[in-house]
Parts: sequence; structure tokens; C-alpha cells
Amino acid sequence: MDTLPPYIEYTEYNKSLFSTKEGLFATRGHYRLRVRCEDSPPLYRFAYMPMRNRGEIIRLMLEEAQVPYEVEVFGFKDWEEGVKETTPQGKCPVLRDYDGQGNDLGQEGAITRFLAGELGLDGKDSMERAHIDSLYCLWFSTMRNNGVSHDGKEFSVASLVDANCSEREGRPTYQETFRLNELDKAGRSLLILDYFEEQLGKSEGPYLMGAQPCYLDFGLFYILFELSEPSNVPDFASKFDLPLLGEFVKAVEARPQINSYLKSARRMPRYQRDKSGLSLYTYVEGKWSPAL
Repeated sequence: MDTLPPYIEYTEYNKSLFSTKEGLFATRGHYRLRVRCEDSPPLYRFAYMPMRNRGEIIRLMLEEAQVPYEVEVFGFKDWEEGVKETTPQGKCPVLRDYDGQGNDLGQEGAITRFLAGELGLDGKDSMERAHIDSLYCLWFSTMRNNGVSHDGKEFSVASLVDANCSEREGRPTYQETFRLNELDKAGRSLLILDYFEEQLGKSEGPYLMGAQPCYLDFGLFYILFELSEPSNVPDFASKFDLPLLGEFVKAVEARPQINSYLKSARRMPRYQRDKSGLSLYTYVEGKWSPAL
């Protein structure tokens, strides 16, 4: 980009989002928001629209590592009116000048893996990195619905709100279920929750790889955090017999650097989701949000 957007304070920016009653699609404003840049220049500039979605795993990693970084945020109207032309593939999110040579890195998965390597969150050796990558691919194809949506046919928080299935025993497992099946959204959602419960059972905990978190832990966490919102299924661990996932959420949430982020104005607000699974993209309050 030839001209960098101006800086804005997080609290001021969050107020502007909640005052935009029409929601995401009416947002305007192209800004930079600084994090821990008081004494050091930013190491990374992450560019995305004003929502959690594809950016949350990336922001959680940057917060975990406590590095100085910037968020370049642009309203949906700004995106339509020209910002998209500044991205490698006309898509966001983007990591600006990721190589120090003026090149931008697109695609959520590529940014996630690159930063995980940069920040030491991708595993202790090649074998563990391969295992994490395999689980990440599974997470992306199920809980992220192949990157298309956070609420789709493979995983849906909305479908679990009224689901009634209290014991894992007797539920089909992910391993024994065909890709093409007749399960409903709730049934498919429980498949992958059960699978990650099983993975935690194989770990010494509290995280997927043991005592230290990896990048996938943050992806799993933010989806479970949304599931546990008061308006969704706050008792999901007991309701669906997933005690290890319940403890996992508590463990990640209790990490000082993550807890500080969750309670701060640095976190983008939630948007509304209908019980049908339709994302309405109007901003709504949630646990510690908004922090104005």
C-alpha cells in the first residue's frame, strides 16, 4: 500500500462498531490499531475486517507470544471500494509485508502456519509439527467448515443450542463415520467434539500436545469459547459429556496473556447468529465483550 491508514485507539474503534446498528456490512473506516508498540516497532501487521472469524486464531497467537504488532482494520464498505485490490488474491485476511520485501501473505491457513513457526507455536520437532498439521487440517474441514463459515453443515454452534445428547457412549465416532452420512448438523458437530475430547485424553494435558499450547489449541479454544457463551451452551462440557474440553477451555482462558486479551478492547466483538445457523453480522455483547 502506498499510504498507510491512520492510527485509532481500540476503545474508540469498538464504540464505532456498536454504534453501527446495521452491522458489519455497513462499517466504514480504514485504520491501524497498535498492540505493544510503545517501545518497539511492530513485527507484524495483520489486515482484516472488524470481526473475529478468520482472524481470531491469528490474534490469539500474537497475544500469546506477546510480540508488538498492528491490526490493519477496514470496514466492509472500504473493502468493497478498493481495499480488496491491495490484497494478493482479493481475499482477506492478509499479513502485510510478511517477508520484509513488500510482499503480502494471503489465506488464513498459510498465515496461521507461518506465524506459528515464527512464534514457536508449531511443535517441538518435525514429527510433532506433522501431527499438529494433521489435526489442524481436520479442524479446518470440520469446525471451520472448510473455511467457508463458522456455522455450516460440518459444525454448527447454533445446532447444539437445542441438542439433547448427554452421554458419549453410544454416539458414533468420527473414525467410523463416512464422509457422506445422514447425520444432522448437531450430530456432525458432536462427532468432532468427541474426537478432540479423545485427543485430549491421549495428551498429558492440559493442551493437545501436553504442557505447552500450540497454534491449534487457539483455534479449538475460540470456537469452544463461542459455544460456551451464555446465549449458546455455557454448560456444554457437562451437557455433552466432554469434561476434558471443558477443562481445556478453562486452561487456555486462564493463561495470563490470553485472559488479558479476552477482557480487553483489543478483541473484536461478536456478531449475531440466528438459531438456524444464519450469520446476521450485527454486533452483540458476549462474555467480556464489549470491553469499552
